[in-house]
Amino acid sequence: MSSPFVLTLLCSIVAVALLCPVDAGSGHFLVASASSNIIDTREEQWADDMSFSDDDSAFRTADELEMLNNKLRSLRELLELETRGVQTEIEKLLSGFKGVKLTGNGDIPTKPFLDACRRMVPFFDLLGETAFAPVKSDINGNILKLTKKYSTDPDRFSTLQDIVKQEMAEKTTKAKNSATDALLWLRRALEFPQHFLAGIAEGETDLVKVAKAAYERSLKKYHGWMVQSIFSLAMKAVPYYHDFVMKVASGDEKAMIRDAKTYADKLGILTKALQDFYTANNL
Repeated sequence: MSSPFVLTLLCSIVAVALLCPVDAGSGHFLVASASSNIIDTREEQWADDMSFSDDDSAFRTADELEMLNNKLRSLRELLELETRGVQTEIEKLLSGFKGVKLTGNGDIPTKPFLDACRRMVPFFDLLGETAFAPVKSDINGNILKLTKKYSTDPDRFSTLQDIVKQEMAEKTTKAKNSATDALLWLRRALEFPQHFLAGIAEGETDLVKVAKAAYERSLKKYHGWMVQSIFSLAMKAVPYYHDFVMKVASGDEKAMIRDAKTYADKLGILTKALQDFYTANNL
């Protein structure tokens, strides 16, 4: 079965799903489960993907309706993958930030942000698992501090700014292990992948140069000479561009650059919101 046919079939299925919502008691079609590895086996699938029934009793139970909706949701996701191409490691590790939406007054929701940060940490393994281990450890430590603070009162600390405001009111922003300090360093650490991805998106292929520039624009000014020396060594562990493209996107350079730009921009929005808040409050 050809790829154009697969794509056409998927489009037809999703179109039906979008135009004809299924209500319990009124649905008359069943979409069978599709394999999640469509990209690798697209030529051998979909022989039994759709069957139709005239049974008026179909989908009268909530379980059956939920099963159908899950199958349709999976097909939509597969269609998106078929259209987009390869899923990069950048997308896989940083996609959590898509769900971090600023509130009406520009605040950042705490839980989605921390979840996205936690999921993003392995990104540094792509640059050098051993060399960047200290960075990962620091980020994980700050995520843990903020998570502990948030867990004491999730409703009260629904945004990161709420956490800092509470410590400002209690004059504990500079206390040892304060959440304010943890968020400050977490924001600085996030600026490194932000600028690293931006460098890739701009077309730079010398990743050592990209990493050095990202460090200079993010963490370097806050580090003493000893830590700077450690980072200088870590930069040398960054892989060659070709190897990085293979590792991150199975050789699909366009997909890598596309996702690098997407998440450099997304991280930029979040880090700027935090920086502006800290600056406005003289923190």
